[in-house]
Amino acid sequence: MAYLTKREKEILTYLKKDPTISQEELAKKLKITRSAAAVHISNLMRKGFILGRGYILDERSEVLIAGKSWLEISAQVKDSTIDLSCGGIGFLLAVELAKQQLTPTLFTVLGNDDVGDHIYQQLQEKGVNVQHIIRSHSYSTPKRLIVRKGASELYQITAIKVYNFSKDEKKKWEDLLHSAKVLLIDSSFEQLIEGLFEQIKEYDLFTSIVGASLNWSKEKGFTRLPQVFLVCDENELYSFAGGFQLGLPETSFSVCQKIADQGLAALVVIFPQQGVVLSTKNETLFLPASPLKGTGNVMSVVTGIAGGLAAGYGFRQATRRAMGKSL
Repeated sequence: MAYLTKREKEILTYLKKDPTISQEELAKKLKITRSAAAVHISNLMRKGFILGRGYILDERSEVLIAGKSWLEISAQVKDSTIDLSCGGIGFLLAVELAKQQLTPTLFTVLGNDDVGDHIYQQLQEKGVNVQHIIRSHSYSTPKRLIVRKGASELYQITAIKVYNFSKDEKKKWEDLLHSAKVLLIDSSFEQLIEGLFEQIKEYDLFTSIVGASLNWSKEKGFTRLPQVFLVCDENELYSFAGGFQLGLPETSFSVCQKIADQGLAALVVIFPQQGVVLSTKNETLFLPASPLKGTGNVMSVVTGIAGGLAAGYGFRQATRRAMGKSL
């Protein structure tokens, strides 16, 4: 996967505004020589952001999200209250990205019912691209009931059926993969996880699987793919590999590097209130959290990184972006 320099991003901005701009005009606006502008154009073509002569730009959608969406029903026994909200990894990822002023595309399944209408409307209002959401008369929008007594969860019931995609819907999914820059996928979306390993390789698509343990990712072979980046917290890393001291990020460096060396694009480990450890095949480093903003959770970090990668940043810059730091 190729990354964009600051100058290349400037050039793409001008090309989007005026695809017919000449190299001389471009050089004048950027206050560089025409030959320098030509080199930047050539690099953008090599990286795939310009697809041919006449400045045909790569208009792939930025971040594609595939995940379940449902109505969340929370009942509190202690004060006899019931709260309704929208949930599911697909919904939450899409909304988190929309907060970052991006327009993520969500691929999920909703019933053609009142609950589905409500979730669909919520996504629209929050700025999510909903045009590829599947609505079905033969499928009821999923619901999850959580009953708590104070802080303790008494029980949880999820009413969700397996949806069987039609041939046309599978084709739509393939087309979305082909046109995306970054994919965030819910690990419980079994129908799409099947075959995903080969699809990631075929489309050379930055991908993160959300909601899965590191053990699950290893068993499925995803830790060997150079397009995959994984985000977890320190407890998940310790459960998977051990070999370091909880609460001390620097002691995890060798463990993280060993996992990244299996072939991952990146492993990001969250140490609450302290920062994150980022490990790629080239480096392992600690990025401290802002005293005012903290580190964030897996959901906010993975979406922040996805947005950074879609904008052309490398993993270090994308991770800093996810933590709310200046680039």
